Amino acid sequence: MTHQDGANDLVARFAERYGFREDELLNTLAQTAFRQSNGSVPTREQLLSLLSVADKYNLDPFVRQIYALSDRRGGVLPVISVDGWIAVMNSYPDSDGIEFHYPDELVTLDDDMKPCHPWADCVVYRKDRSHPVKVREYLDELYRPAPIKNGKKFPGPWQTCPKRMLRHKAQAQGIRLAYGLSGLFEPDEAERILETQLGEPEVPSLQVQAVADGPALVTPDKTATTQPKEKAAIPDSGEFKTPDTTEAPQAGVIEVDSVEVPEPSDIDPQILSFIEQVVGRARETGAYTAAQGFAEERFKEDANALNYCLFKLDQAQAASHSPVCTAA
Repeated sequence: MTHQDGANDLVARFAERYGFREDELLNTLAQTAFRQSNGSVPTREQLLSLLSVADKYNLDPFVRQIYALSDRRGGVLPVISVDGWIAVMNSYPDSDGIEFHYPDELVTLDDDMKPCHPWADCVVYRKDRSHPVKVREYLDELYRPAPIKNGKKFPGPWQTCPKRMLRHKAQAQGIRLAYGLSGLFEPDEAERILETQLGEPEVPSLQVQAVADGPALVTPDKTATTQPKEKAAIPDSGEFKTPDTTEAPQAGVIEVDSVEVPEPSDIDPQILSFIEQVVGRARETGAYTAAQGFAEERFKEDANALNYCLFKLDQAQAASHSPVCTAA
């Protein structure tokens, strides 16, 4: 069987499972389950890779058991939701249950979070093993402080439901170790990976081509020169301006709190260029929380650059209608 035959069989199996014609399945997935927050769609090769993972573990992309985040190196990360990890475990006939154990002690790592156990154990049982697999995850190694935007804190899931987040992390690691899984990522883990790539040069991977019945699946044109991404919510003149509070906000645009934001002319051109890369990466992946945390660390000694970067991230997020943070 050739590689092309294998790909066709894979698409045929999914089309039959969900009641689609083969010629519409990939575009339906690209425009729904695997569509990126900036409207980009995966290439055919990337879709087949994601479908291969979904097929291997019997994951349903239409109920968000598996979805994708594009990375800066031209690939996509197969992200497995909480329900998806349970589905992966249950796909093994030798699966024999899962348990969680916590200490009685509760701690807080800052003033923003609710009390949480300092660690959680995930115990995974297999019928073909005499001893269960136990994984312990520690809160202080996983906790993410509330992101700060324009001087204001915005509590996320690690502040509002830290016990659940800790359990989710332990669950994913326990199942991964018990069944020798690799190449699968849970949501918080995927966002951290994207955060580490914010300073890397971008490799084009996802494109949108307008056609009559929606975006078509296209592969990158390696001979074409990459064009700068369109800036969101920036005046035609290209000059940075603070929001005009005398005008009514446009429909669907989130207003940013009025704070003193430096003019671009007050910031080193190299730093400005780096900020544009950070904002562009966040716009492409939807990982705004990770970008804000990265900016706070990178510009912790440069208030002008930090305020400007956070303001630009606010603008990009408002334009894309992406949520500030989501629970795993």
